[in-house]
Amino acid sequence: MNEKIGKVNAAMNQLTGSSLTTMIGRVDPSAQQALLAAGPAGALGIMPSAQLASVADAALDMALGVAPAPAAAGNAVPLAVATQAIPTSAPPSVDAKVIGRVDNPSPHILVQNMFDKDEEDSPGWENDIKLDFEEECAQYGTITNVMVMSKDPGGKIYASFNSVDGAMSCAKNLAGRWFDKRQLRVEFVDSIPSSS
Repeated sequence: MNEKIGKVNAAMNQLTGSSLTTMIGRVDPSAQQALLAAGPAGALGIMPSAQLASVADAALDMALGVAPAPAAAGNAVPLAVATQAIPTSAPPSVDAKVIGRVDNPSPHILVQNMFDKDEEDSPGWENDIKLDFEEECAQYGTITNVMVMSKDPGGKIYASFNSVDGAMSCAKNLAGRWFDKRQLRVEFVDSIPSSS
């Protein structure tokens, strides 16, 4: 695989969760006819490298939001194939205002995006965040335990309340809220970890 295709595959995988070659395998039946005409590689959902490079260029242009450059003679891929093989919108994201497992609440919640461990550098920052969290969330119910996951990615804080109602009130008030340029996500969990 040439270097350009490899870079586009990596970029597409990062942007959409699928590589370009995987996406080509998911095109609709009419576009697959063009792929099948490419021979055995097309039957597997992979175009010959010259055509794949052209589609890769189009994918990169689309990802960057610029108009695609005209394909070189002999390397042209029908635009219908290129546009159908590549999603035109980002994959659906989870609405941060939706509380995870709200249909099965517990007295324990997980709040994500409270901090970025790689940006925190002051001594004792974990305790500062814990105290701020306890102060803010005590208004929703009696907190029995807070665990700041300072070594894990995702800015996670687990909290236990003495009742499901307290946890529910806290979850409703934090879900989707912005904190230090990060949108909080909340979900109910069965228990909190024993240590961070």
